[in-house]
Amino acid sequence: MPSAPPRACRCGTLVPAGKPCPRCSRERDLARGSRQQRGYDADWQRFRAAFLRQHPICSTPDCGAPATDVDHIKALRDRGARLDPANCRPFCHPCHSRRTGRDQVPHPPRG
Repeated sequence: MPSAPPRACRCGTLVPAGKPCPRCSRERDLARGSRQQRGYDADWQRFRAAFLRQHPICSTPDCGAPATDVDHIKALRDRGARLDPANCRPFCHPCHSRRTGRDQVPHPPRG
């Protein structure tokens, strides 16, 4: 009997049938730590609010939606500058989710 073909996860990863997506699984989310543990503390919240006031429109070409998310160009886990406007860009939430799902390669949890 042939096995079922792989399925495409919502993030775009091909996953063997019946298996959880390694990028999206709940266990991976729990291993990431809290927002504060990942560097998104009160300093980040203040920086984010100021950045979005200065950059109110999504940076995706032809989108034009209000920016709600601040994306690090070079990821924090890759030693990107956390509070440097030159390492950030504004996105609406749907564009940020697409960019993250497409461009981020899963890394093993730090620990």
